[in-house]
Amino acid sequence: MKTIFSKQVVIPAAVFALAIAGAFTTNAMEKNSRSTALIDGYVRLNPAGLCNEEQTYECDTDNFGAICRVSANPASQQVYAKNANGACTVEVYRPQQ
Repeated sequence: MKTIFSKQVVIPAAVFALAIAGAFTTNAMEKNSRSTALIDGYVRLNPAGLCNEEQTYECDTDNFGAICRVSANPASQQVYAKNANGACTVEVYRPQQ
């Protein structure tokens, strides 16, 4: 009787629990793989790309739709990342929350 109970109830319950745990693990791994390292953004002082390095802003290179700006206000000043020559000409985006 004990063997029949374990085969009919315990084993399926254990398999179900493992499946649920696997689903949560896979979901967490997908979220982590999409995240990227944030980069420093700077206010550009002129069109040539001179940077104001006194303050940096956290920005992302992945386009999530919103340009990286000094504040959340869409009218605030745009922030740029440095290119290989050190000029602030690379458009960056607001990090996804």
